[in-house]
Amino acid sequence: VDHHQVDVAKGLPVALAILDPQRADCPSGLRELCGCGLAFFLAMAVRSKGRERGWFQPGQEPTLKKHLDLVVLATAADLVPLVSNNRILVRHGLEVLKKTQKPGLRALLEVAGVEVKLVSPGHLGFVLGPRINASGRIQNASIALRLLTTVNAIEAVELARELERLNEERKGLQNQIWDEIKEQIQVDIDGGKFQYGIVVGSDRWHEGVVGIVASRVTEQFRRPAIVLSFRDGHGKGSARSYGGKNILEAIRHCADVLEGFGGHAHAAGVGIKPENLDRFAERFNEAIHALPKETVEEPPLVIDGECALKELQSQTLLEIESLGPFGPGNPEPVFHVQAQVRSFQILKERHLKLRLGSVDADDASLMEAIWFHAAEDPEKVAQLTQRPVLEWAGVPELNRFRGRVTPTLRIRDQKKTGSPTKDLPV
Repeated sequence: VDHHQVDVAKGLPVALAILDPQRADCPSGLRELCGCGLAFFLAMAVRSKGRERGWFQPGQEPTLKKHLDLVVLATAADLVPLVSNNRILVRHGLEVLKKTQKPGLRALLEVAGVEVKLVSPGHLGFVLGPRINASGRIQNASIALRLLTTVNAIEAVELARELERLNEERKGLQNQIWDEIKEQIQVDIDGGKFQYGIVVGSDRWHEGVVGIVASRVTEQFRRPAIVLSFRDGHGKGSARSYGGKNILEAIRHCADVLEGFGGHAHAAGVGIKPENLDRFAERFNEAIHALPKETVEEPPLVIDGECALKELQSQTLLEIESLGPFGPGNPEPVFHVQAQVRSFQILKERHLKLRLGSVDADDASLMEAIWFHAAEDPEKVAQLTQRPVLEWAGVPELNRFRGRVTPTLRIRDQKKTGSPTKDLPV
């Protein structure tokens, strides 16, 4: 059972049955499902066949709906398009997750500071997913597996705390790599390198976090990227697409300098020997450039509408939230807001927590805002000390943490519009 594209050169593996909607001969139309979603559909099909063959005694037929809490978590964490069947699974899975009786999920939410009944789509990808993935990235996936399958509440709490620790270690490792490579990549781009695609690697980097760093690279430099970790004469890396480029197709054109590869159009993994790094970087750059022209560059940030701070009340944000879940295929709405910086603080030397105020002297509206990774740019921090009036592009959302529900603006971008305003109430 798999949801990745079939390698044209290798073909299908030898097996009694292969369930993969990416097969050219598969008529299911389930190409957007993640691996866990496919497993769930397989379980439904097996149950249906069992029903036909009389496998179950009256009242003993397995209830699959109670396991949608696992399906929703996997679907959100795997970043598959939230359309069609995925949207249905996530929509109903969230309701199951809010009432989950699985000790592992309840313990994971508690350790993360999230009340079970207040779980939102944002918690799936930003809170729960990273903690579960940290198990396989830093140590091994068995810790997460034990957490999700245990029926012992005490063991669940112990495992959840271990995942919390591993997740903090994961964040430290990825920040270390990011700090090391971001300035060098910019220097290389300014020098004419990596004009279409980026490939970097080192034996100092942990292979479990290079995929996350690759995503940061694509966001910062707006082009596909591959980040590699070398150990014992072999390199493993993760590729992330950008701007609609089919990254697997580009990698396929470089197959002769690789030890192996696999994945799909948006993300892939590669294996390579260290001595082939420079050659692969050149070939990958050329391959990205040669991709069909219809895979155009990522458009500028799209603003869905304008609003004032006073309009971003809890009820309004609940109505926006009801249009979700948001993700690939159903992007979260971004609004243009003009507001003054009243105060700010730096979180973990990387993020900015802001207090924004209305620019209308008759409006005393205030709102919290979070701007991830903005504190890494000294110019942005220096600008905020002037308490400027800025135009913000942000995602309004309800921040649920430790029982508190707070309207928050998650900043995506900003631009300065004028000098500091001194006559506004503080």
